[in-house]
Amino acid sequence: MLPRMRSTGPQLLTAVVAACAVIAGLNAPLVDDSMFWWVPKALLVAEHGPAWVLAGDLPAAARPDAPLPPQWSGGLPDYAHPPLWYWYLGGWLWALMRWLPVHVVVHLAAIPVAIGFGWGVASLLRRLGGRAAAWAAPAVVLLPPAVAQLQRADTDLPLMALSVWALIAILDRRDWLFAAVTALAVACKEPGILLTAPLGVAMLLDRRWSWAWVAAPATLLAWAGIHYLEAGWALAGAERLPETAGQWLRDVGSVAWLMAGDQGRWVLIPMAAYGLWKAAPRRRALLITLAHALTHLAFYGTLNFLGGIDRVDAYTHIRYLLPGTVAFACLWVAPLPRVAGPALAVLCFVFLHRPSPRGPEASLYGIDNARALREAAPVLDALEGPVNVGSYAWTAYTRPFIGVVEAPRDAWGMYAFGTAPEEVEGFVVKAAVGEPLGRLQELKLEAVERVEVHRAEVVILRAE
Repeated sequence: MLPRMRSTGPQLLTAVVAACAVIAGLNAPLVDDSMFWWVPKALLVAEHGPAWVLAGDLPAAARPDAPLPPQWSGGLPDYAHPPLWYWYLGGWLWALMRWLPVHVVVHLAAIPVAIGFGWGVASLLRRLGGRAAAWAAPAVVLLPPAVAQLQRADTDLPLMALSVWALIAILDRRDWLFAAVTALAVACKEPGILLTAPLGVAMLLDRRWSWAWVAAPATLLAWAGIHYLEAGWALAGAERLPETAGQWLRDVGSVAWLMAGDQGRWVLIPMAAYGLWKAAPRRRALLITLAHALTHLAFYGTLNFLGGIDRVDAYTHIRYLLPGTVAFACLWVAPLPRVAGPALAVLCFVFLHRPSPRGPEASLYGIDNARALREAAPVLDALEGPVNVGSYAWTAYTRPFIGVVEAPRDAWGMYAFGTAPEEVEGFVVKAAVGEPLGRLQELKLEAVERVEVHRAEVVILRAE
């Protein structure tokens, strides 16, 4: 029993750390896409049962008969994502939301996924760098964008966890496990198809054919057919493509930095190089994991990098990059884990709550913003005069299922980027994340109160 416990000690520790990362945010409000799209779709499942396409009508918890934010003006959109993750969350909501708040149930549903993710990261690191590397796994699980995703429950959470297990299946040559994991990954989100690339590299290295690569394409093809029959079209197109070769190279460089070097992780690269020089590398495992990371880099450097758009902010979906980001972190830690592991842990704690120019998904900053909105609610209630908030905050303040308020604040006004100054009087609420003030900056605004959670800030301004 004791030898068995010692052999699985890193996995147990890392699974507990990942679960605790979710538990620490058990009362965190829903934010961004999970607030507007994914959880409402899961609520539809809880209210009406599973369906292939969850779009159109809003769930009852979203109060469809009340005034709507612009994000819901046309109902829930159909992004053509497979429905497995919505069904999973919907099952939890159906079972528990009579007794617990919606946002708490969503976080509870993330705990089993977090445990699987933590166990998988430690198992992968053991295969990359041995037992010492496995003990460094908690540092990888605590990557700020990974912790943020553990508390967001977007569609990318199961994809992040399942990607690790797909690599383990490849390294262990376990075809049935790979087939099952990749089919589940694609059934949660279409980019699960990218997991076939490292298997292709493994087949070349091993000079061995594996039938398991068929599982992911077959699942994606089946979903495309189902969605075509249900909606009249198969799969969604790219959110963005670079227009020139120069723009593409800049996008690839930006994605490479976000995956491999951002938040100080570049300091781990020379450590990894030294470790590889000093010790004989586990060549096959490292090459397969590198192929996985580079596949995601190439894909998201070409499709859907929103940070390259010429606009006010440089935000992009950091969560899309997580399978590659986790793989790069494992590659940097595995060759010299006794040095790189503690270094990465320090970096994680330094950047955990820091804002990023690439958007709120890079750390807990976006969730801290939602917590600040919750703490600001009683302050706003006490104000004498009209209150105006941006569309993100207004949605959170008028839909209690999000977890910011227990009762809707329907009397508060909503402003958008183009709202004219003459349309607003009283108080204006500026959140760290969400709707920018836009033309309201033309008003004479005086700060009367600030509510802070870590580095996120909600500023209450008086319009004069």
